[in-house]
Amino acid sequence: MDKKHTTKRFGSLAALLLLLLLYFPINQNAAGGVTPDLGIDALIPLWPVWAVPYLLSIPWWIGALVWGAIKMDYPRWRHFSLCLGLTMIISYLVFIFYPTYVDRPLITGQDFLSQLVLMIYGSDQAHNALPSGHTYTTLIISIFWSQWQPKFKPLWIGIAVLVLLSTLFTKQHYLLDLLAAGLLVVGTYLLSGLLVKKYPAAKA
Repeated sequence: MDKKHTTKRFGSLAALLLLLLLYFPINQNAAGGVTPDLGIDALIPLWPVWAVPYLLSIPWWIGALVWGAIKMDYPRWRHFSLCLGLTMIISYLVFIFYPTYVDRPLITGQDFLSQLVLMIYGSDQAHNALPSGHTYTTLIISIFWSQWQPKFKPLWIGIAVLVLLSTLFTKQHYLLDLLAAGLLVVGTYLLSGLLVKKYPAAKA
């Protein structure tokens, strides 16, 4: 890690982690809104086994952020952190001013995997559906890691596919939530790229 940018790296890492945590008070205090159900979502079944990759994505995000802050070349890290930060800020504004929620199924199973789904439902309110936070966070990490560590690109893509499917099969999100998150990522990736080019990091 270049010592010259150590403070900036860990400052942006701390800011990203705080933004991730900000999701919870917004989620817990949300009320009202609409369900972004396309109708076709009713055809997607609940598969409790998908709670496993859904939950494992969270330590993956944290590990990836720390890894990137320590090892990623600074220009790329700067682009990544700005992209993810902008995406979270925009999504939180959407959550607040245009609340959406998921009409979750009733879980009656007593098996371990069903209990995992109930744990997810208990800790994450049904609001903050669109755009999907699991989707945009995973997509941004996968995009930047595919560029930074291209020899593992199939792995990053595979992780992204698993996480995105998990949001659907745990009935945490609708298809439109994923689509909105994907479009948001495209926009923030391009915008953050323009910003880092227009305002390059100081050399000293």
